[in-house]
Amino acid sequence: MVGALVIVLATLAAAVPAAAVDAGFHSAWVGQDSWPTFAPGMTVSYSLRFRNTGTTTWQRGVAGKQVNLGVVDDSVAFSEMAVGWISANRTATTVEASVAPGAIGTFTFTIKSPARLGVYQLPLRPVADGVTWLEHQGVYVLVTSDGGYHSRWLGQTTVPDLAPGVTSEPITLTFRNTGGKPWVRGVLGQEARIGIKNDELTWASLGVSWLSGSRPAAQTEAMVAPGAEATFTFKVKAPTTPSTYVLALRPVIDGTVWMDDEGVFVAVTVSGGALPRLTVTTLQSGLRIPWDVAPLPDGRMLVSERVGNLLVYQSTAPGAAQLANNPVVGTRENGEGGLMGIAVDPDFALNSFVYVCASRDDEGQYRNQVLRYKLVGNLIAFDAFVIRRGMVAAGNHNGCRLRFGPDRKLWVTMGDAGDLRNAQDPNALNGKVLRVNTDGTIPADNPILPGSTGRSAIYTLGNRNPQGLAFEPGTGTPYEVEHGDDTHDEINVLVAGGNYGYPLFRGPVGRPGYIDPVWSSGNVTLATSGGDFVVGPQWGAWSGSFFVATLKETDLRRFELFAGTARQTNILFDNTYGRLRSVLFGSDGALYLTTSNGTADRVLRITAAQP
Repeated sequence: MVGALVIVLATLAAAVPAAAVDAGFHSAWVGQDSWPTFAPGMTVSYSLRFRNTGTTTWQRGVAGKQVNLGVVDDSVAFSEMAVGWISANRTATTVEASVAPGAIGTFTFTIKSPARLGVYQLPLRPVADGVTWLEHQGVYVLVTSDGGYHSRWLGQTTVPDLAPGVTSEPITLTFRNTGGKPWVRGVLGQEARIGIKNDELTWASLGVSWLSGSRPAAQTEAMVAPGAEATFTFKVKAPTTPSTYVLALRPVIDGTVWMDDEGVFVAVTVSGGALPRLTVTTLQSGLRIPWDVAPLPDGRMLVSERVGNLLVYQSTAPGAAQLANNPVVGTRENGEGGLMGIAVDPDFALNSFVYVCASRDDEGQYRNQVLRYKLVGNLIAFDAFVIRRGMVAAGNHNGCRLRFGPDRKLWVTMGDAGDLRNAQDPNALNGKVLRVNTDGTIPADNPILPGSTGRSAIYTLGNRNPQGLAFEPGTGTPYEVEHGDDTHDEINVLVAGGNYGYPLFRGPVGRPGYIDPVWSSGNVTLATSGGDFVVGPQWGAWSGSFFVATLKETDLRRFELFAGTARQTNILFDNTYGRLRSVLFGSDGALYLTTSNGTADRVLRITAAQP
C-alpha cells in the first residue's frame, strides 16, 4: 500500500504543469518552523502550515485535488537541498490525508544543508498540479549553511612607524572565537590563521617568516575554545618608498571558510623624506565659477568660466594681464551646465589646438559637446567638433572633464544628465568615461560593450557624475573621481569596458561583473570633483600622492595609493577658500586649483618646498 501511494504521489507531481485556473483552490500562510542554520551536509526536517481558504477540499493522493508545496517558478535550482522530496521542485504534499476548507494543512519535508557555506533563500508556494498555483505570499525558507567558525576582532598592537627596509617588531592581533567550534593549531580545516583579504599577494616579498605570501601567521594557542581569545603575531619588512601602507587582514580557516570581515587592517607608516612646506598664491580673482585651468606651453594660461568665457592670461604670474575673453558661442549656463573642461593638445607648439567641453544649444537640442579651437594670437577660432552628438546636457550631472592620456588620446568624463538609465545603457554616451582620437574618430582599441551597436567612444560605463580624471605618473593608470548621490563618492581605476555599477550598485559591493572603487566616502558625500597626482622632490614624502578637490566639504584631500586601494591621509585648506572645483598638476611642479563659489572666485597655485 505504501509503495502504491508513493507511485501516486510521483505521478501527481509529474502531471501537467499548474494552469492559471481558479477551481476553488486558495491558501493563506499560517506559520512555519524557525529558519535552520546547520553544517554543510547535515539534514533537518522542516514544516510549513497553510490554511485552506478556498472551497475545494485538498485530498492527498487524488489527482486534481492534491495540494503540494512547490518551488516558485518550478525552479530546480535548489535540488541540492532535496532529500526525499516528491521531485526536484516539489518538496512535499500535505501530512493530512484531507484538508477541508478552513482547516490547516501541514507540509513537512527534509532539507540538506548545501556544501558551500552561505545563506540560501528557498521560495515556496502551494500548488494543485494540473490545476493552479495557489496564492503567492512571498513565503520562503532561509537556509544557512554554516560551518560553525566565526570571529570578532578585539584589539591589536600599535601600528608600526618604520624606516625604509626595516623589519618591524612583532605585530599582534587578538580575536575572539564567536563560533560553535574550537580552533585547533596544526589541524588543517580547524586551525585559525590571519590572512590577507582576498588572498592579495602584494605583501608577499615583505613578509618575515610568514606561513605563505598571503598568510602572516596561525593562532598562537594550541586550542581556542568557543568564547576564548586567540592571538596572531607576525612581522613585516617596510617598503622602500616613504608612505603609509594598509595591510588588510581577515581570519580564515583554510580549506573551510573565511571568517567574519570587520575591516581589520594594519597601517604601516614608512618615514623618510620630509613633509613639504606649502605656499598658496592667488593668481587671478574676481572670477565667475572658473571651472578649469590650463597653463600653456608658451607660458600663457587658459581659464574657463562656466558662464561661457574662455579667458587668456599673459602668464601664470599673480595678477597677470588678461589678454582676451573669448566667448564659446552657443554655450548656455544652466545649473551645473555651461563651459567646463579644458585640454591642451600634446602638439600645441605645432598646431595651437585647445579643446573644451561645453553645454550648448545646437540643432535644436541642449547638448554637451567637445569642441576643438585653434588659438590664433589670443583669440579662438572654431576648428571642429570632436564630439557633437550623443551627449545630453542638463542642469546637473554633466561631467565634462577633459584630459589627454599618455596614449595621446582625449579622455572625456560624461555625467548621466540626471537620468539613471543612461549609465547602464551601452549605446548612450552619458554616464560614461569616453576616449577618442583628437579628430573625434574612435580608437581601434576601444572596447566593444555587450549590447552595444559596435565600437564607440565609450571606455567605461556605470559612472554617475565623474568630474575628476588623472593618470598615475610612471604607470599611466587612469584614475577617475566621481560624485555619489547621497552616499559613496568614489575614486575608480578605469579598465577598458569596465562597469562601475551605477545606479545598480554604489560603493564596494564585490559583485561579479562590476568593478569596485579603490576608495569611497561611505554613507556620506564630500562632493568630490577634480583630482591630480603630484611628483617631484619638492613634495618630499608626498610625492606620488593623489589630491582631490571637494565642493561640499570645501577642502583639498590627499590620498596615498597602495595595493589597489586609495587611502585618505590629509585634509588641507578646510573651509579656507570655499568650494574647490579643479585640480591640475602643472609642468612647473605646482598644483593649480579653481574655486567654485559663484562670486569672487579665484585661481590658486600651491607650491611645495622642502624645509
